[in-house]
Amino acid sequence: METRLEQSQKQILSQNLIQSVEILQMSAEELTEHIKEMALENPVAELKEPSPEDRQQDLLRKLEWLENLDEQNRTYYRYDREDSDRDYISNIGAPVRETLKDTLMQQLIRGPYTEEQFRIFSYIADCLDSSGFFRMSVQDAAAQLHVPQLDVAKCLEIMRALEPAGVCCADLESCLLEQLRRIQQQEDAEPYDVEMSIIREYMPLLGKNQLHTIAKKMKLPISRIKEAQLRIRSLNPRPAQGFDMGEMLRYIVPDVTVVKFKDRFEILLNNYSYPTIRMNRDYLKMLKDNPTPEVRDYLTGKVNQIRQMQEHIERRGSTLLALADCILAEQTEFFRKGEKYLKPLRMKDAADRIGIHESTVSRAVKDKYLQCCWGIYPLSFFFARSVSQEGDDSIATHQIKEEIRKIIEEEDKTHPLNDDRIACMLKERGMSISRRTVVKYRESMQIPNYRERKEF
Repeated sequence: METRLEQSQKQILSQNLIQSVEILQMSAEELTEHIKEMALENPVAELKEPSPEDRQQDLLRKLEWLENLDEQNRTYYRYDREDSDRDYISNIGAPVRETLKDTLMQQLIRGPYTEEQFRIFSYIADCLDSSGFFRMSVQDAAAQLHVPQLDVAKCLEIMRALEPAGVCCADLESCLLEQLRRIQQQEDAEPYDVEMSIIREYMPLLGKNQLHTIAKKMKLPISRIKEAQLRIRSLNPRPAQGFDMGEMLRYIVPDVTVVKFKDRFEILLNNYSYPTIRMNRDYLKMLKDNPTPEVRDYLTGKVNQIRQMQEHIERRGSTLLALADCILAEQTEFFRKGEKYLKPLRMKDAADRIGIHESTVSRAVKDKYLQCCWGIYPLSFFFARSVSQEGDDSIATHQIKEEIRKIIEEEDKTHPLNDDRIACMLKERGMSISRRTVVKYRESMQIPNYRERKEF
């Protein structure tokens, strides 16, 4: 048996470094939760929540710059201040969108219904999905409520006759059919047999705009199918649309703001979105008063935990500022003129410029946002992929996508352009990409193909 001595290197990350990396990639919301969790188990920690005054002070600091700002920033900060006033000054008397359940129950409140029926009505309303459909079976609902299935079926039938039309139906097909029936009754029109047949049998073909195929199968002129298509498109596929479904709205809090002056830009770190960590003075005094070794070790550990957290948050902020500064330097034309001037930028190039690893840039970009006079953008937006062109020139994929969108918006809808033609038009405009790439970009923007865009 031969014994060999081998030397190898292993990279071992300390717990402190791991925590620093985790905090760097947290969003503002995640960081807030992390800080609060730490404070719950660390009695030495005290949190100062961001207050309306902090937010207002930050806005006042911005407003002091307005004498030197251009009109775009003036408009942007006016909206910023108005949003702040709405968020922080008062919510009293603010209009609240009515929920779909409220609307349904108000229509039922004057009816001759029993308390048990109202319990079933309420349960059905609570079970509606985001479209306003009741997808649960009558059997399951009856089992949950401990009532006969017939009672649930009767209540469901009553609710399907309420407004908005199509609410409480089981699926899209029954929702559209219910709306057609009501329109027919209100207008005392001829039966919409063609529309109903299309909804029952040919919705996939209608979605693909294959009107000629539907006309052939139904043995009807294309004009009648087009008429049916327009009528079906006028229906509401989501009865719950426009109602507050009780979902929490997510407000994007920018991590950095780029402020545009007449002759320069400045970067502001928005650190008012998460609590500030402080140390409890009573516990610090206790630590100075020569406590027992056990108490000293315990308090020292908690104090060090807070200091490490503060260092990690400070490092997170400095990394974000450095990254924003790099983005500003590389994408200056974007900040001056708008999205059309976004340039290709790789995370590796940003990492080399800042002097950090590419993986650190990737973590810093994750779930972070930048605000400027053009709006709020994910930091990842500024790292635009590129398509190489002749002469080693590159064009950001964002620019190509916008050009594809513009070409399609301006096309003749009765003779829409296929992907080969779009690729040729892009080449004429100095953007040489293949038909396959056009398809990929078009689908990523959820734009249908030329057959589905065709208008007859």
